[in-house]
Formats: sequence, structure tokens, C-alpha cells
Amino acid sequence: MKKFKEFNTWVVEKDEHKKSSTYKKLTPKMKKVVDEIFAAMEKNPGEFLSTFDKTVKTVSKKYGVKEKDIMNYFDKEMLTI
Repeated sequence: MKKFKEFNTWVVEKDEHKKSSTYKKLTPKMKKVVDEIFAAMEKNPGEFLSTFDKTVKTVSKKYGVKEKDIMNYFDKEMLTI
């Protein structure tokens, strides 16, 4: 008989967003933006909802991308789930 711990494995979800068709259609610049947002969110997963808008605003200024374009990407991702 095997113990539960022997069946339990960790699922790594890092860079999972890069596999989506929506992500693959992005320009290289937008891919960098999305990657940076995900990296920032991975640092503080417990504060994801409270810091998301601020992170989007910061990254959009850094790369010179409209916040609306970033939010449109995340909206499209949510619709494909």
C-alpha cells in the first residue's frame, strides 16, 4: 500500500501563459509587458488583486504601451478559458 505523499506532486505553472494562442499573437514588445506583469504577480501572489491595476499602470509607462491594450489582452485571455 502506498501513502498519499507518494502520489502527491507539485504542478509548476510558471510561464504557463506563454502557451496560449492569444499570447502567441502578441508583438514582442507586448510579450515583454505581459511577462513582466506575470513576474511581478508571482512575487506577491497573495496581493494579486490589490496590486494588479498598479502593476499594469507601472509596466505600461515603462514600455510606452496603453493600459487599455494590456487590459484587452487579459480580457481576451479570460474569455478563452
